[in-house]
Amino acid sequence: MKIRPYKAVVLAILTMLPLSSGLAKKPANNPSNNKHNQETESETDSGENELVDLNNQVFTTVYPTALTGPVANPGMGVETFHDNWGSTLSSDEYPDAGIDYYRFYWNEIEPEEGKYAFDMLDKILSENRHETPPKMVAIRFMTADEPETGSKVPQWLIDKGISGFWTDDHKTFVPNINDSLYLYYGEKLLKAFGNRYDGNSNLSHIDIGMVGSWGEWHNSNFSGLEPLHQKYSDDELNKWVDLHFEAFPKTPKVMLISGGNSLAYATEKGAGWRADCWGDWHHFSTSWSHMRDDYPYRIVQAKYEDTNFETSWHRGPISLETCGTMQDWKEIQEYTYDEVKASLDWAIEHHASTLNLKSKPIPTQYRDLLDDALTKIGYRIRLEKLNHQVELSAGGILNVNAVFVNEGVAPPYQDRYLAYRLLDENGNTAFFGTSDYDVRTWLPGEYETHSSLTLPSTLAAGHYYLELALVDSHGDARLNFANVGKQGSGWYRFSDLTIL
Repeated sequence: MKIRPYKAVVLAILTMLPLSSGLAKKPANNPSNNKHNQETESETDSGENELVDLNNQVFTTVYPTALTGPVANPGMGVETFHDNWGSTLSSDEYPDAGIDYYRFYWNEIEPEEGKYAFDMLDKILSENRHETPPKMVAIRFMTADEPETGSKVPQWLIDKGISGFWTDDHKTFVPNINDSLYLYYGEKLLKAFGNRYDGNSNLSHIDIGMVGSWGEWHNSNFSGLEPLHQKYSDDELNKWVDLHFEAFPKTPKVMLISGGNSLAYATEKGAGWRADCWGDWHHFSTSWSHMRDDYPYRIVQAKYEDTNFETSWHRGPISLETCGTMQDWKEIQEYTYDEVKASLDWAIEHHASTLNLKSKPIPTQYRDLLDDALTKIGYRIRLEKLNHQVELSAGGILNVNAVFVNEGVAPPYQDRYLAYRLLDENGNTAFFGTSDYDVRTWLPGEYETHSSLTLPSTLAAGHYYLELALVDSHGDARLNFANVGKQGSGWYRFSDLTIL
């Protein structure tokens, strides 16, 4: 594959990369597919392997040291809720998070017709990008809360005469989601935010909402309303799924597991799914629970409607939110160690990428279980082996062969680009190049990459450090490998070479 040098043009490079080409391949057992079969191997004093190919080029092979314990990364792992609701939690109280999750009512994000609260979301995205460690942002749009909390659709929209339901005290209005005027403005809202944020490198995923209380696809807290899935047909409900896909075609999406037949409809279109009240073994009843009764039933129904539902995690993230908080699990529900472990095992079994623990301190009794699960939740990319020439001339082609292992239970769902750079003895970047490997296809398993880097003919002779990273569309190294070797820049230094 062609490697394009010079970081000065990295933004242009990344926006032009064809993500459908140059995909990493799982290594086959056939020895003829192994490049090193064409090389002879010897041991260096440092313990690294050196290989000599048939062109008398000397290669070195490095086996980087692996990390143990959780590795936080943007877009996966633990979520915070609305920037921890303004509180500060230490890493001892709450694991380092990879996502900050936000929900917005329509009247918050379009208080006046056509005037969208872009500045608010811009600020949230920027702040999370620059946190340590950096986080991505996930969002859901909502149109209803509790009967006593007031209308959550904008007053200007109600004044236009959309149809809907008023509570007895005339305090709260719930819209008819099939009203043509309401649909028009709902589509306009989603498209406005999609035009601005779809594909944003710091937007993790869109939680498909806009329907029911809190965007959770039910209206069971409104006693005067006909149940949502009886009032509206599947086609009427699926229209709102379509609107999210049309507005955010590039951004990963998740659909609530309690969305009726719209769950399978969304996953067939490429969405992942999300479950509220994860970890409920007897939160509401000793004879019924989400974990034993509700989730299994809904998953069976979804599999019936979508024959590929079981592999929906290949295409979109699986996101779970605790029933209550883990503090509640301990202090109110008094869940045992085994029950908490069963919840975490269920998350791993279903290839979860994120756990929304609602920004409340984790009981010490559960922390070891959680930390162990977080070594598997989402993706966990480790560099197994790095192989390249020991020395070559300026203007030559540097061949870098790297074997990565995804030790997690899901792929990354956001664009990342495999990049290499050479640093001179003074720490200056002398060469920078990116490849077109699409890490979004890296399901759990092992992946070989082969990159050919054409070095500048003006590259000065001398010693250089070889560093690599998975960079975002800004060229920033924000993804952590499960390896020792991370530099202050975020890049990983595993080896060096000489330019003759």
